[in-house]
Amino acid sequence: MSTAAALDKGPMARRFLNIVTKKFGGGSGSGSGSMYSVRRIDPNEHLFYPSAAEAQAAAARPVPWLERIQVLPSPKVKLQAYRSDDMRLDFLPFYGCSDGGESRILCTDPAGSTVICNAGDGSIEPVTRLTEPKGSSPVYFSVSLGKKAYDIDCKRADALYVLDRLPASYSPCNFEALIYKAKCWQWHQLPPPPYVNDPDHDFGAIQSYALLDGGTTVCISSAPVGTYCFDTATREWTKAGRWTMPFDGRAELVPELDNLWFGLTVHRLRALSLGRKAPRLLHEWQDLDPPDGWVQTKGSLVYLGDGRFCITRIFDIQDTRVVVVGGVEVMHGGPCELRMIKHKSFISDEIQCVL
Repeated sequence: MSTAAALDKGPMARRFLNIVTKKFGGGSGSGSGSMYSVRRIDPNEHLFYPSAAEAQAAAARPVPWLERIQVLPSPKVKLQAYRSDDMRLDFLPFYGCSDGGESRILCTDPAGSTVICNAGDGSIEPVTRLTEPKGSSPVYFSVSLGKKAYDIDCKRADALYVLDRLPASYSPCNFEALIYKAKCWQWHQLPPPPYVNDPDHDFGAIQSYALLDGGTTVCISSAPVGTYCFDTATREWTKAGRWTMPFDGRAELVPELDNLWFGLTVHRLRALSLGRKAPRLLHEWQDLDPPDGWVQTKGSLVYLGDGRFCITRIFDIQDTRVVVVGGVEVMHGGPCELRMIKHKSFISDEIQCVL
């Protein structure tokens, strides 16, 4: 299938997962910062058994609770953070039709400097600085601009929307979109959520978000203010309601599983109906049962296609940081029923995120 045809067919099953690892003091010299590496793994090899039946059989055998991954593939890209005050780098998947769907990643530092790295061929492309930094772990969406934009220039097929997770009234630019125009990548300022400049509202961090209406509407929830929607065509915000979406982080739409949305809470995977009205929770499963004393600080979900998900959870164990990466499969178990099957899992202390 051609890339242009894929614009009309929607996303295909993922062949690779992109894993970002971090080592402190990874460079040369006393002033070296943290070294980040982008690697790729085959999820079918590392996270899944050949069939659901084999996964169930493996679950019945007495094995260690979790195994540490022994060897990760060699890095495709290496990036180093040099800022002495904050050596964090954020990696945002900018997947779309122009690069095969799973290679392009935007990297940004605390000052708003950005580059695009390609996990497929290892290339790095400089990008102009954000108008304003977007803080740690910003909200992001890769939005398709359609076949017409692709026909003009394949790079114009997609735009990356980036929103500060804690938008503030004192910031002149909480929300921007990265769009390819005039043969270069450009940041375009967008209006912030309306509540940001409302003196009558207290507001906190954006806790959950999703891309609705076929990828044209950004939907965000924050507990103090409710849920808001942004139309990427009209560039206007509307309030959906006082309700909030019942998951943490980003939810993914899965058409082949009854057109439901899937998102995470602490230790649980949820399936729900989601739109411009209050969502309805339909299914819930415990995907991980960690030992006592493990405190989850972050979780993320990647949909791989064919009912398969990669779930990444980050835990603090006293002074130690541990990352658990696991594969689960959701399938129909009967009329109006879904069931979850756990596959493989591994732990690591170097992984920063899985994209």
